Amino acid sequence: MVGADGKLAVRRLGVKCPRLRRGFGWNPRHGTWYFQYDHADAVGSRVVVSFGSLATRAEAEDQLAAVRRLLGIADELGEDPQAVADLRVQIAARIKLDHKAGLGLPEFEAMRRAVLAGVPVTEHLTVGQWLNEWLAGKTALSVATRRMYASQVRTYLIPHLGRIPLDRLRVAHVTAMFDAIAREAAAAEANNAARREADAARKAAWARGDHAAWREAKDRLAGLPAFRPPCHAATRFRLRSALRSALSAACAQQLVTVNVAALAEIGSGRSPKALVWTAERVAYWQATGNRPSAVMVWTAEQTRQFLDRAVRHEWYALYLLVACTGLRRGEACGLRWIDVDLDARMLSPAKQRVQNGWEVLETDLKSDASERDVGLADQVAEALRAQRDWQQDVRERAGSAWTETGLVFTTADGAGLHPAKVTAQFQQLAREAGLPPVRLHDLRHGAASLALAAGVDLKVVSDMLGHSGTAITRDIYTSVYDELKHAAAAAIAAAINGARPASSPVGRSRRTVKPLAATA
Repeated sequence: MVGADGKLAVRRLGVKCPRLRRGFGWNPRHGTWYFQYDHADAVGSRVVVSFGSLATRAEAEDQLAAVRRLLGIADELGEDPQAVADLRVQIAARIKLDHKAGLGLPEFEAMRRAVLAGVPVTEHLTVGQWLNEWLAGKTALSVATRRMYASQVRTYLIPHLGRIPLDRLRVAHVTAMFDAIAREAAAAEANNAARREADAARKAAWARGDHAAWREAKDRLAGLPAFRPPCHAATRFRLRSALRSALSAACAQQLVTVNVAALAEIGSGRSPKALVWTAERVAYWQATGNRPSAVMVWTAEQTRQFLDRAVRHEWYALYLLVACTGLRRGEACGLRWIDVDLDARMLSPAKQRVQNGWEVLETDLKSDASERDVGLADQVAEALRAQRDWQQDVRERAGSAWTETGLVFTTADGAGLHPAKVTAQFQQLAREAGLPPVRLHDLRHGAASLALAAGVDLKVVSDMLGHSGTAITRDIYTSVYDELKHAAAAAIAAAINGARPASSPVGRSRRTVKPLAATA
């Protein structure tokens, strides 16, 4: 059609389009369908909902029926006509909001629950908003747990799920998130391994004076992305636990009916197996820069080598205490003299010093099981006596500058130790001793393994570590040494030898039976 100005004029024909009809019916291959629902309440309130771009008449009729059913929820509110009319307007606004956002119609049961629970239906509560609200309400959490939850929400949950409406969250969303996190973790591990390999090549080239190789390795290292810690399987398992807890709270408030986090399959959440730094693993680490496992523990000889290096350091007693008793870092830093009985060679940790960012807080212990009595070896008791003498000496020299905290391990002015500095000093001493790397927490793993290798009962070790049950000790902290395996093999062989005679008759002759020897 050409207008008066000679330009092509375009206008919508609507139902007057001649191609919409075919014979005595509608043409299914041309045009789209729309519906309109118009409702007037007795109080004069009017609700109009209309959608278009529907492919078939049946689809339009289904959508109309669904809208009518959703708006009918308002009738369940009661007999107050004005309240019913106001709620119907709110439901209509929510329907239009979801349609505009491309979310389709709200789910009937979710809308009905929100109405009956008194939740404003026009507010589109997202997963991110709920996670922040849930975290703010968890006032009873320990500092460490709150920090862990906040990090998980900020780093993983909100970036992946935050924009999804809470009542639209599905198992598929959660599964897709964990699949993406697993892919990111694999990429991070590959990049970190490449960085360690390039760094080892750079150091080796420098040591042998090969400047060309050193420059090549240095450039290769500079071209790689920065080191980033991967989200391991155990971390993903804890992440799912946090999301499950948040959605359980949402279920309790009738915001959702199904905890989709509990239904998502993410594989095993077992912690990495603790491995011992054998000579072969040390050689592998020296050649590649890669640790065989995320959790590595020293042998008894390596632990002794570290303590020999640390013996002249003012925190020697702390490191010896952790290595021999398996105290957590926060428990050792928060240990008070009133919790120690050197004559009875016992201590009973009651407080811990933990980090909240860089700030250090004194809090109660991790759990009821953490409140325990721990026996002390003579060597540890003597080291604590020496620590008490050292503290008395520096207290007298500090005079009025001394801060009385009652802590066993302090700075020269009586202040408590910063846990991060204790870890940094531990790592420095380990490097100076020429030892393969372990975390300070791995001294706790080592204490459990050495105790088990020495034949200490699993229940006793579990109590020493402050675990709520032996299953935790067995699954997380038991690194079985070669010596323990040899002892098991020797015990089996000894039992067999004790039950079988050294010789037995065979036919008319006698054959000597050699005793079984223990093998690895």
